[in-house]
Parts: sequence; structure tokens; C-alpha cells
Amino acid sequence: MALGISQVALYVDDQQKAVDFWVGKVGCTVTRDLPYGQDRWIEIEPPGGEARLAIMKAGPGWPKLDTGRPSYVLFYADDIVKTHEELSARGVEFTQPPKQEHWGWSAVFKDDEGNLFHLGQR
Repeated sequence: MALGISQVALYVDDQQKAVDFWVGKVGCTVTRDLPYGQDRWIEIEPPGGEARLAIMKAGPGWPKLDTGRPSYVLFYADDIVKTHEELSARGVEFTQPPKQEHWGWSAVFKDDEGNLFHLGQR
């Protein structure tokens, strides 16, 4: 049996602001942007592909991330130091620069809404 993850939902207050961050600063590609009720269904794909992020408008009672707390979305890079340098140069703010932990390399960055994301190294 094959089983993979196709998308992870990221609930945000401002979909366009989120798209601007993920595309303009992180380098993702919009793969789908369609009307979805009064909002939009937006899928973005990180450089290198694999699972996509679905940028969803957070509604009342929806599982929005707590600002300043880690999200459930974890990213990886082949070279975390180089990726940190590239993303920082594009304006991505890191709350924890890359550092070697006992289990591997780790860094933390935040989006323009204050959501935190882990970056590891493969």
C-alpha cells in the first residue's frame, strides 16, 4: 500500500498576505487558486515539490494557529545553513537560526501572521 500526504491546511486571517509571503519570500509556487465560497481555495507547492500547503481562510471556531507557538507544519532542507541564508535575504524572519541539536539540525521561522514553522535538515 502506498500512502502519502498531498496537502496540509494552513488557516490564516488574510489569504493574499499569506500567498505573498509563501510565494514572494519562501519561493513557493501557486498550483491552484479558485473561488471557494466567499473566499479562495489556494494551494502552494514548496520548491522541490511533495506535499502542498492549502492556504485556507480561518472562520469562526476554525483551528487557527496560536501566534508565537509552533505550527504542525515542518519543513526540511538539504542544506539548512544555505537555506537559512537565502530565506533571510528574502525577508523571512527566523526566531531561531540553524543550530545543531542532539537529533539533528533545527531552525524556526515565522510567517507574516506570526505563525512559527520548523525547518530541519535531511
